[in-house]
Amino acid sequence: MSISRDVLASLNELGFSLTAKPEFDIPDLPRDITELDDEGLMDLFVQFTQWNDHLAGAQALAIINEREAQRALDSAESAGMIKNWTGAKGDRIALIKAQIASTQEIIDLQHELDIKYAFRKLIETRTLNVERDSQLVSRELTRRTSDGGGMRARTRRFTA
Repeated sequence: MSISRDVLASLNELGFSLTAKPEFDIPDLPRDITELDDEGLMDLFVQFTQWNDHLAGAQALAIINEREAQRALDSAESAGMIKNWTGAKGDRIALIKAQIASTQEIIDLQHELDIKYAFRKLIETRTLNVERDSQLVSRELTRRTSDGGGMRARTRRFTA
């Protein structure tokens, strides 16, 4: 069983779980956020917050999986060093490392680590993008609430 599955099982035993993937796609920011009414802006903020929560958990799992892959590679390389080291004067660490690195097991483990690394980087990028968009929406909400009542109040002032 993988470490991330063990961690998820432990979380569940404690009554915690990661935030589920929202049932909607990550929203796009409108070009002019000020055109959204208050309800639309708040809904957009909620959507970004739900995606932020979900992606934070996915990012944590990606980091755990990458670390697990790194440990598997390190362990296999160490086992290869022990197996191939004779203790003779002629043993060269660089040569033994090269022999180990060229084995199919190490090549496969390195490939698995590269996949986990790439996945983590993509999740990190997506998380940062959603977080940045969420912050922009939050700033617009703050701007509206700090101007004496928001868009509805402005609309009422000009239509009354």
